[in-house]
Amino acid sequence: MQSASTINISHSRTEARFRAASVQHIALATLLAVISFGIGLACASYSLHVDAADSAAERHLIRFSAVESNEREQYRWSEQGAAVRLFGLTRRPLIVDLRMTSPRPPNAAPAETRLALGSWRSNTFVVEGDWRRYRVLLPPRPGAPDLRLDIRTFRPAKETDKRDLGAALTHVAVYPIDGLSAPGGAVATLGGVRAVVLLLLPIATFVIMSRLAGGVLPWFAAAAVAVLVAVGAARPVDAVALLPDLWLIPVGTTVGAGIVWGMQSYLSPVLTGVREALAADTVRLACVLVVASVQGIVFLALVPPWQHYDEPAHFEYAWLLAFHPSWPTIGTVNPAIAWIGGEGRALSHFPTYHLLVSLPLRLTSGWTVIEQLYVARSVSLVMFVVTVAILGGIARTLFHEGHHMRWLMPLTAALIPPFADIMTAVNNDVGAILGFSLFLWGVVRIITLGWSARRAAWVAGAALIAAAMKNVAVAAIFIAPLVLVIAVGLHRRWRWKRLIAALVGAGAVLLGSVLAWGDPAGWYRYGAVSVDGAARAAVSATPHGRQVFRLTSSVSVYDEFSGLATPVTSAALPLLAGNPVTVGAWVWTSRPVTIAGPGVLYNDGTRPVAMMTPVVDADTTPRFVAWTFEAPEALSSLQVFIPAPPPDADPPVTLFIDGVVAVQGSFFANPPPILNRSATGGFWEGRPFVNLVRNGSAEQAWPYVRPGVDRAVWPIVRRSPSRVVTSMFDIGRTGPIVAFDVAPDLVFRALASFGWGEVMPTGQSMRLALPLVALATLAGCIRLGITCNNGSPRRIALALFLVIGALVWANAALRILPALIVQPPPFPRYGFPAIGPLALVLAAGWLAWWPARWRTIGIATLVLSLIMLNALAYATMWWYWYV
Repeated sequence: MQSASTINISHSRTEARFRAASVQHIALATLLAVISFGIGLACASYSLHVDAADSAAERHLIRFSAVESNEREQYRWSEQGAAVRLFGLTRRPLIVDLRMTSPRPPNAAPAETRLALGSWRSNTFVVEGDWRRYRVLLPPRPGAPDLRLDIRTFRPAKETDKRDLGAALTHVAVYPIDGLSAPGGAVATLGGVRAVVLLLLPIATFVIMSRLAGGVLPWFAAAAVAVLVAVGAARPVDAVALLPDLWLIPVGTTVGAGIVWGMQSYLSPVLTGVREALAADTVRLACVLVVASVQGIVFLALVPPWQHYDEPAHFEYAWLLAFHPSWPTIGTVNPAIAWIGGEGRALSHFPTYHLLVSLPLRLTSGWTVIEQLYVARSVSLVMFVVTVAILGGIARTLFHEGHHMRWLMPLTAALIPPFADIMTAVNNDVGAILGFSLFLWGVVRIITLGWSARRAAWVAGAALIAAAMKNVAVAAIFIAPLVLVIAVGLHRRWRWKRLIAALVGAGAVLLGSVLAWGDPAGWYRYGAVSVDGAARAAVSATPHGRQVFRLTSSVSVYDEFSGLATPVTSAALPLLAGNPVTVGAWVWTSRPVTIAGPGVLYNDGTRPVAMMTPVVDADTTPRFVAWTFEAPEALSSLQVFIPAPPPDADPPVTLFIDGVVAVQGSFFANPPPILNRSATGGFWEGRPFVNLVRNGSAEQAWPYVRPGVDRAVWPIVRRSPSRVVTSMFDIGRTGPIVAFDVAPDLVFRALASFGWGEVMPTGQSMRLALPLVALATLAGCIRLGITCNNGSPRRIALALFLVIGALVWANAALRILPALIVQPPPFPRYGFPAIGPLALVLAAGWLAWWPARWRTIGIATLVLSLIMLNALAYATMWWYWYV
């Protein structure tokens, strides 16, 4: 019988032989990958030829018609927006040879043509009516795969053919002229990242299959993938088409994670050494801060001057604080800085952030404005690193010593590209994000570590700092008292029912002081309408129903006009555009007066909002009035509007309205329409109609914001609290907008938009993938919350941290409200004050779907994905601004 020592020695020798053999096999698999890739490069073609008659041409010819033919040629007609997709070839200088013609009817304009590739435009030329070859020299434009053909179109003479045609094309030939050999050109077409991914595919396949199965199966799998790699290297344009830039992130991450997993046993010594070197949480956080510093420097240098959101306005404010002889106020202009286009837009903001930025600017007298801009950006860069450090402090409070979230949460935040983008801008959002993060740190500390006067002062002081930076962080002022109540309750060991009752009671008192009941449901307040109470009243002998609209007026400080409005559904706008719409209502007043009658507020893309109302002579007797509005072709929003009576009327006038209708088509006021009981339709001039107005007789009521509260809060939030809160009750209209349009767009922009919000990856793949990934991580966090639901102070602090984050991001999504007109896209900078909760959801939610034994792989895939997302961000910005 062998001794234990003999068995252990024998086992260790067998393991050593296995390791040596496996290393040799991996080396052979690497050699196989290199050889297959090299063979493919050697067989690569030098040029690209596309014949219109080939079925494969549809991959390259975008917005071209189906193949047509005559007795001599087979061709495709270009249509509006046509392009030739060249994929990765646009990384290189090219000569493009297009064989085209454009025979046209005698009365059609010539086929004036311009070619466009990214920011490059060709001179205008005319495509003649016979077959000719047109050669164009294209500069390199990485990231711009489409050569656009801007050709003046015409309508064919055949009446049944409704196409708008440009030119007929038979053949496209593309010749690179950078002097590279065919193999070198293939690598240039593929791009460095894609070439590395292809090279690593056979290796990843081999090491993964080796862990899953033995024998020759790993070799067969690696050989099959190597053949595909060789084909991809030999046909680089097809490889780019099958593996586009946006897919490099998931594919590259999968390949890298597969290699790490397959070689885990060999990487263990390296990983052990790294773990020992980074054993202390402080060392790990220090490394994260180094990464954040590098990330910030990249964004600081990469983004051109004035290309951050509203950067000219905020830099102008800081510059005026540093160099203007007096304190800048609204209307202050200094010619030395006015040229940057700030236009005083930021002078109404709180000055806290701008004062901080102005301090180092005072030392730069005599420098150029651009040099001073980068000094100001450096202040934001410091705030960025400090914010990441604060996130590390939050993670240190929430998680026990040695927990991976102590470094992964701040690292995730630092590697979110749009967050780094805004945090290196001259913008008071930077200060708001830092201040709110400091507030959140105080929140988790007072809940986790317990009540103390010092921690309570931290929470209150940080809330004031955050609010002083920008109004977007004013929410901290309202959250802080609730947090302190929870902290006191935990300190005094209140029962949860008592604590919840206290919070519900405080919320009920707050809502009762803000809201009142009785406004007509579906209608929104503008200006100082009916400041004495509800804009709805019960009146005897009404034309329809028991309730009517009741409007009084005062002078409006913030809106240009006063009244009530209800939006027409967006689904009806295409039917109304370019057609007549009749608006009518029963009108009477408290005394005879000439007033503006029921009209419309509309948007046609040329101005924010336009108003049209008829002039009405009203008295104390209800009279039906109607007028016809010709809707513009470019109608993008429409509201039926009831103007309030003039505020300077003496004595004051009360306006009563009932039976408001808006109907497609032209109708006369006499005879008036016959409405059904709910005023949703009826008969007018003997014709049935559908009323476009909701609650046209004010029979249904809902809450409204008290006018005094509206006037007090408006200067802080700089928009109408009344319309925003009203839109939250209008859930049937605003709910789908927020859930299906705004929320996915906000997630996408929070992860992949830059500059003023116009710089982002093209294509729909990322717009679908990023919201789905975020949804999966959110589901993972919910899963963790269900499985780990103990009532420890740390868990309560974690739950409160995430709830506050959800409220901030909900506010960012709801900032598009009331959504009465066409709104700009949602801005993630309004949600970034809660960057900590976002980073935690992404990191913890991602890892929730990985088994505990694969957690290292899960962390590696998360970090690799973020790194590749940043690479895509750098490339997108570089191409947009510099190429």
